[in-house]
Amino acid sequence: MALRLLLPLLLLTATLLITQAQGIGNLGMDCCLKNSQAQIPSNRVTSYTLQGPESGCALRAVVFTTKKNKKICASPTDPAVQKVMQNLDKKLRKDKKKGQPPRYRDRPRRQKQQRV
Repeated sequence: MALRLLLPLLLLTATLLITQAQGIGNLGMDCCLKNSQAQIPSNRVTSYTLQGPESGCALRAVVFTTKKNKKICASPTDPAVQKVMQNLDKKLRKDKKKGQPPRYRDRPRRQKQQRV
């Protein structure tokens, strides 16, 4: 008789533990709950990330990070947001090129002629 009462209690406890363990993996994830309608200050934005169902968030959004490490959520379909994203991508490519050594031409530099 005690086994009949203990078995459902054990099953219930195991189910609760498994359900809680599945939610642990998403504790550190911050998701945007709504998109901002304000203009994105492109001169203050340093980077962006995309969020959506594939990252565990219900809302599809672009998350901009400012110089002061603040997060701004914006709609990925907004043309102004897409322009800010393109400008950041261009800036990133430009910064990567600056990190490379300068390319020199194959031919030697022309020597100045000395006057006699």
